[in-house]
Amino acid sequence: MAKVAIIGGGSGKFVRELMVDFFTFEALRDLKITLMDINAERVDRSKRLVEKIIGELKIPATVEATTDQRRALAGADYVIITIMVGGFESYHADVAVPAKYGVYQAVSDTIGPGGVMRIIRTAPVLRQIAADLAELAPRAWVLNYANPMAMNIWTLLNAGQERCVGLCHSIQGFVYWHMQWWLGVPEKELTYTAAGINHVNFYLKLERNGEDMYPRLRAAREKIVREHPQEQVRFELLDHLGYFPAEGPWHQTEYYPWFHKDQKTVDHYAVGAFMGYNFDLQHFKDRTAELDAQITGTKPISYERSQEYGSRILNSLVTGEPGSFYGNVRNHGLIDNLPADAVVEVPCLVDRNGIFPCRMGRIPPQLAGVMTPHIAVHEMAVTATETKDLRLVQQAIAADPLAGAILTLPKLREMTEEMLANNKAYLKGWK
Repeated sequence: MAKVAIIGGGSGKFVRELMVDFFTFEALRDLKITLMDINAERVDRSKRLVEKIIGELKIPATVEATTDQRRALAGADYVIITIMVGGFESYHADVAVPAKYGVYQAVSDTIGPGGVMRIIRTAPVLRQIAADLAELAPRAWVLNYANPMAMNIWTLLNAGQERCVGLCHSIQGFVYWHMQWWLGVPEKELTYTAAGINHVNFYLKLERNGEDMYPRLRAAREKIVREHPQEQVRFELLDHLGYFPAEGPWHQTEYYPWFHKDQKTVDHYAVGAFMGYNFDLQHFKDRTAELDAQITGTKPISYERSQEYGSRILNSLVTGEPGSFYGNVRNHGLIDNLPADAVVEVPCLVDRNGIFPCRMGRIPPQLAGVMTPHIAVHEMAVTATETKDLRLVQQAIAADPLAGAILTLPKLREMTEEMLANNKAYLKGWK
């Protein structure tokens, strides 16, 4: 009976899907689940939901809940991180302050000014998790779902947690949710290869039985953009870079200096500031109500496996059944023309022996060119949290492609100082 600790176990966004996914595999039906969250009420709700799932499936899995991180991690075989340090209040400020200065972020959780603030809040928690694991469960595998993804994995690796991987659903999820319908080709008939960094990754190959699907995608552009105006962003990137990005248009607008120049361009591309925040907040409220209804039995629980990778990875690690997925890992030569210490998103293989990233060689230089500035921000921001260096935070935010295209250095400093003031509770000992 393997032990799985979920840090951020009060997260309604992940716990239900993770549990349902786990229990679709016979080998995972006897898991010992420990849910940990700093919010006792929310983690208790998650526990009652998992008890409901276990009862309906009539399986031998067990679940417990705690607010004690060390208790949750002790003896864990697998650890899943689903935290958002600072909650929705900090999330809102991460979008609102830059917007006040004309830097319009649709989501702000992975890069840019908002992403840098998020790693300031999150890094100390991740380093404590790594320290606790070194003492209490040194062989545990860590699967991270939390953002800012690349910076979180970079932080864990620097803290000595080598057995970790970051998981995002954009690459496989986009093909399942959208691409198959756009192309009129069943998802199971599409093959693809993608690479890059989290959320700035591209389909290097998109085929059906050896046939290149890019001409069909380009031919469908007019209809797609007419029905989904936000997708103009990704098709412009396809025109410019020659490859289609996996992550959705909301995020794409905030990763480049080309789309959100001012309110006029924000309106033109139909992706406004706060779109991600507003969606996530409403989704949280809706999901909480839905979970309560499922716990009481007034709404049924669906037991269909999702597109998330976590359960498939655990099944492969437990049983030895070979699997593959896209993961965020240290580069170390996986992509030749990106920095060695960067966290990259590449295909990975998995079995009982562990997780093995695949070497991709060189990616097209124009793609490396739009990734490298973000990697520099990642490194500066992570290093700033390790050295408690406020000047490096200023420099990281000034290096962001969008913020740097909009503001002068004095305005960048002013904006950053205001954002840091909102996060002063996380800045003890910084200078």
